[in-house]
Amino acid sequence: MEISKAISRRLLLRGTGAAALGGPLVARQDGPAEPSGLVPAAAALPVTSRNSVYTRSGAGPLYWNIYGWSFPHNAPIPEAEWKANVDWLASDLAPHGYGMACTDGWGACTRFTPNGYRTTFDDEWQHDWAWWLDYLGDRGMTLGIYHNPLWVHKNVVADPSYTVVGRPDIKVKDITVPGDIFGVGVGFSDQYWVDVTKPGAKEFIQGYVNYFKNLGVPYLRIDFLSWYETGTDAGLGNVGVAHGSAAYETALRWMHEAAGDGIELSLVMPHNLNDARNELKYGDMVRINADADKGGWTRLSGGRQSWQSVWPNWHNPFCGFTGWAHRSGRGQLILDGDFLMLSTFANDTERRTAISLMTIAGSPICVSDLHSDIGGNAAFYTNTEVLALHNQGLVGKPVFHSANPYSTDPASRDTERWAGQLPDGSWAVALFNRNDSSTVTKSIDFAGLLGISGAAAVRDLWTGTDLGSMTSFTAQLAPHASRLVKVTPQAATKRYHAAFAAWGGGAHFNNNHSGYTGMGFVDKLEAASEGPTVTFAVKAPAAGTYAISYRYANATSGTSTMTVTSQKEDHSTVHAPFQVSFPQLTDWGTWGTVTGTIRLAAGTNLVTLGRAPGDTGAINLNYVELGV
Repeated sequence: MEISKAISRRLLLRGTGAAALGGPLVARQDGPAEPSGLVPAAAALPVTSRNSVYTRSGAGPLYWNIYGWSFPHNAPIPEAEWKANVDWLASDLAPHGYGMACTDGWGACTRFTPNGYRTTFDDEWQHDWAWWLDYLGDRGMTLGIYHNPLWVHKNVVADPSYTVVGRPDIKVKDITVPGDIFGVGVGFSDQYWVDVTKPGAKEFIQGYVNYFKNLGVPYLRIDFLSWYETGTDAGLGNVGVAHGSAAYETALRWMHEAAGDGIELSLVMPHNLNDARNELKYGDMVRINADADKGGWTRLSGGRQSWQSVWPNWHNPFCGFTGWAHRSGRGQLILDGDFLMLSTFANDTERRTAISLMTIAGSPICVSDLHSDIGGNAAFYTNTEVLALHNQGLVGKPVFHSANPYSTDPASRDTERWAGQLPDGSWAVALFNRNDSSTVTKSIDFAGLLGISGAAAVRDLWTGTDLGSMTSFTAQLAPHASRLVKVTPQAATKRYHAAFAAWGGGAHFNNNHSGYTGMGFVDKLEAASEGPTVTFAVKAPAAGTYAISYRYANATSGTSTMTVTSQKEDHSTVHAPFQVSFPQLTDWGTWGTVTGTIRLAAGTNLVTLGRAPGDTGAINLNYVELGV
C-alpha cells in the first residue's frame, strides 16, 4: 500500500502490536472500541464455507514474501533487491516447493490501467506485474500480490478519465465518498475506500480481482479488513469510517464470486466477528495472530496470551492456531500464522519449533528471510520429511480437553500438544515446550487421544530416525524445544477420527458422553440452518468400491439418517450423495457401528458425512473406518 509521511507502517504495526501485548483498547470518541454483537470465538455458529480448491487441499502455500526486507527498512523493496531474492528463491527453495514470490505493503504505485488498477508494485520499479509473472514463470514460479480491491488511489479519484471496468458511464471517483480515506484517523491520505452502495462498486471490486486473475496471479493478500469494517484499531483507536458488517460482507462476497477457484483469497487483519462467519464464507485463508514484526520467539509464543474480540484476537500463532482450530481443515479455513524469519530466532531449537508449529497447524510456510541473511537456515525450510506432511495437506488440531470455547476457557485446549491425521491413515504428532526456563515432559497416548488400537511405528521427522513400535510417545523438552514425529498404525483397516477431521456448518467437538475412543467425537450433526458436516481426507490405493463403517451414537428415540459423499479435491464427484441410516441406541453413551460401501478414486478423496435437508434425527460421530 501507499504510506503517507504522517505515520510509517513500522509505527503502525508497532501500535497494533503494543495493544496485542496487553495495552488497553482505545475507545472512539463517539462509541466503543469494540463492535457490538460479538460472540466468543468458538461459539460454533452454523456457517457455510467458501470450500474452494485451496481450502480443500488442506495446508496453505509455501512461498517467499518481501517483509523481511521492507519491515526493517520501512520502505518499498528495490527492484534489484527483489530480483536478487527471486533468483535465490528459484535456485535454493523453489525446487522444494516454495514456488511463489509475494509482495507486501510499502509499495507506492501511481501507474494505473484506464480502470484505476495498479500495474506494478512501486513507481521506482522498471517492470510491471506482467513482466515479473513472465520472469517467475520462466523459472517455474509465480507471483503473489498484496493489494486490497477496496482501495482507490487519490490520483484516480482526482482524475475523471478513469472509469469503472465495464461501466464507461461511471467514473471511478464516483464510487468513493469525500473524506472516506483509508487510515485517515492516523494520518494516511493516499487511498480512498470503495463505497459498496454506489453504482459501479461491484464492477470495480470484481474487476480488480479479475484483473489480477487474468494476469495469472494465483494469490491475493487483502489487508486492513478490520479498518474497513469498524473504522477502529485495537491499538490506534479511530482509523476512519466504520462501513459496517453488512458492507464488509458484501465486499467479501463480491471478491469471492470473482475469485472462484482461480485465485486464492488471503484475508489479513480481520476482526473475525461472529466466529469468523464472513471470513469462512468468503475467504480461503485468514490471519490468526498479530504481525510478525521483528520475528523471533516473542512473536511466535510470547505477548498477550488471552483473547480479545477485535483484531488481533490472539497475539501469537500458538494461541491463534489453538483458538481457531475449530475453523480449520479441509474445505474450511486455512489458518495463517504470518511470516517466518528464521534468522531472527536465537537458535536451531527455536527454528525447528517454528517450522513444526506452522506444519502441524496447516499454515502457509512463508519465508521472509533474505538471500543475504538466510545463512544455513534454509535447511529448516527444506527438510524433506517435514515438508512431506505439508504436501499431503496436513491440518492438525491441538488436544481438546472440552467443548468450551478457548476464548473463554484457556484450559479447554492444549497449545503444546498437537496431532493431525494424514490421508493414508497415519498421524503427525507435535509436542512443544513454550516455557522459557524449565525442561518439561510431554506425551501423547495413542489409544487415549488418537484412538489407535495396539502399537504403532514412530519416526522422528527432523532426524529421520525410526524410534520403534510404541503405544505412546513421550519427550523431555528443553525450553522452546519440540518434537515432531510420524505415527503409523499397523491395523489393516484405516480408522479416521472425527475429532481430528474438518467440521463444517456447526458440527462441533465434544467429549461429554462416555464410551468413545480417542480424544472425543463430533456432535451437532442435527437440524440446523446450515447443514453440519464432518470431512475426512482419505487415500485409496486404486479407484474402486471400499467397505466403510461408521461408529456413532444415537439416542433420539428413532432412526436417524445422514448423507455421505466422496469427492476429489477439485470438487468432482466420486460417489454421489447417498443416505445412511443410524438405528436408535440406548443412550448417548452407547456406541454402535453401521457398515456399508463407498466408491473412492485413486489418491486423496474427501469423504463428507452430514445432515442434509432430507435427513432426520441426529447422531454423534466417533470415527469412520475404511478397508483401504
